[in-house]
Amino acid sequence: MKIKVYGSNICPGTMRFISILTSNGVMPDFVNVTGSIGLLKEFLMIRDTDPVFDSVRGTGRIGFPLVQFEDGTLCRDPNKVLEMLGIKERMEFK
Repeated sequence: MKIKVYGSNICPGTMRFISILTSNGVMPDFVNVTGSIGLLKEFLMIRDTDPVFDSVRGTGRIGFPLVQFEDGTLCRDPNKVLEMLGIKERMEFK
């Protein structure tokens, strides 16, 4: 299953998620949104309009990491993605 991960290389949660994926043989298409204005705008358009971000808007949180599956489905829950991929390791959130 191909996945795209939107996040930032300066976000510890994003980088931990990418590390878990790659150590389990999953090579995601990583979109480092802090790497260019165009990619940041792409992410912000999703964040500002998609219902998956309803709980994030107005909180001051960014919403990283965001996973987009091949069919276009979006998921903000890294542990749900890991479970779907059959990866037993889980992320802890503080």
